[in-house]
Amino acid sequence: MFAILKNEFDDNHLHWIKACECFGVQFEVVDIVSQQWMSLLKANVWTGFLVCPSGRQALFKSLYDERLSLLNEIYPPELFFPTLSEVKLHENKKYLSYWLYANEIPHPKTFVFYNQQEAEKFVLEYKHNDLVAKVNIGASGKGVRVLRDKADQLDYIRKAFTEGVGQNWGPNLAMGGWIQRIKKLIKNPSRINKRLKVYNMNRLEIQRGFVIFQEYIPHDYEWRVVRIGDSFFAHQKTKQGDKASGTKGIEYIIPPDSLLNFVKDLTSKNEFYCMAIDLFENGDGNYLVNEMQCIFGHVQSFICAKDNVPGRLIFEQGNWVFEAGVFNDNLSYNLRLETFLKMIKDESVIRS
Repeated sequence: MFAILKNEFDDNHLHWIKACECFGVQFEVVDIVSQQWMSLLKANVWTGFLVCPSGRQALFKSLYDERLSLLNEIYPPELFFPTLSEVKLHENKKYLSYWLYANEIPHPKTFVFYNQQEAEKFVLEYKHNDLVAKVNIGASGKGVRVLRDKADQLDYIRKAFTEGVGQNWGPNLAMGGWIQRIKKLIKNPSRINKRLKVYNMNRLEIQRGFVIFQEYIPHDYEWRVVRIGDSFFAHQKTKQGDKASGTKGIEYIIPPDSLLNFVKDLTSKNEFYCMAIDLFENGDGNYLVNEMQCIFGHVQSFICAKDNVPGRLIFEQGNWVFEAGVFNDNLSYNLRLETFLKMIKDESVIRS
């Protein structure tokens, strides 16, 4: 019996349910936000835990991480997918910046200030004009602003330490495809209420008392590389305006081996087998990690393609090989569960 650890809102658990039904796996959905979460979990013996980390509001992100941390003290860590280590990096830009720096992983220089005067002093002494301001939680580029002069940067700091700063909470105008999106809403009116609820949650999520700044990396695109088990997927996210995150502009280009090797080494070393990584190229043939998320969506029914043929990348006998096929159905949750079942059966399957 698998426990699907539902969060406060998102539909990730529905995809886990569909995957379990596809593989004929017994499961029970446990609302980890419920006051009775621990007694519900203690009522059964579990084969594993299918994790649905929270990613919209800091309050519930903290709750989920705390309770998952406790479960990792009670149950063997290998029974969780994604793992606690992956979940802690999910939608926590502060922690991600600390983790990248501590592990000496190349990334854009990131500065986190909890003191207003220290932040203002930094901005006044910063030698470059452009700074990227981020909110700690918020996917698809929400809450990301490029501040191009000292006055805007100082105004942002003062606002962050008084009334607070938020993220964009309406429709993502950069996505395009309005006709198709409207048709989907007409066919399924319940989606309207769901989207309105999401917008309201984003609107209410105010960050106060600290700021996150990142050096601006000139770029025309970002690479997204996904690893699920031994399957790798990659494409370029094209830039619109100041950023590539959240634009949904995609070029299905097979990345160079150097990028795939970089991601493979990073994920293998840290035993991350359910992770999407967004990366910049720094112009010197090196890569900088910008974001890492263990739960992620994809616009199409596939993440990777070669000559318009969907597929995946696998590492075989020292070479990267493109394998055509459908591997990302059910928003890649079927592949997640298939990977986890293999890991439980034989931990050596994807430990290379």
